[in-house]
Amino acid sequence: MKRPWDAIVWWEIQRIPYNIALAFAGAVSIAVVFLVGSRSAVFSAANPLGLIIGIVLYGIGANLFYTLGWISELLWSGGDTTRTEPFRKRVFRIGLIASFVITLLPAVLIPTFWLIFGF
Repeated sequence: MKRPWDAIVWWEIQRIPYNIALAFAGAVSIAVVFLVGSRSAVFSAANPLGLIIGIVLYGIGANLFYTLGWISELLWSGGDTTRTEPFRKRVFRIGLIASFVITLLPAVLIPTFWLIFGF
């Protein structure tokens, strides 16, 4: 039987690549939003202070949801993380992909709306 701390340590080490991936996706989204906003009156660039606050709140929210990874693993395993260890990497990957896609949504939706409703 492995101690619960083993799972927590594993998840917390993986938080670093998770945050790097989301920072990259967020930078792409912000760049696309500003690019489209500079060419459209409808999607004008947001208030910079509001954008900064939104980015910080999104980062906090994403990391709170990330913490559910190790919390749910501890709940599923009943404290015996040898039962959930084989699934850990897969759960991490699925969560990373979902978070990455959600973070990129503005980069896809805003240009799509811009194309549909006019330049």
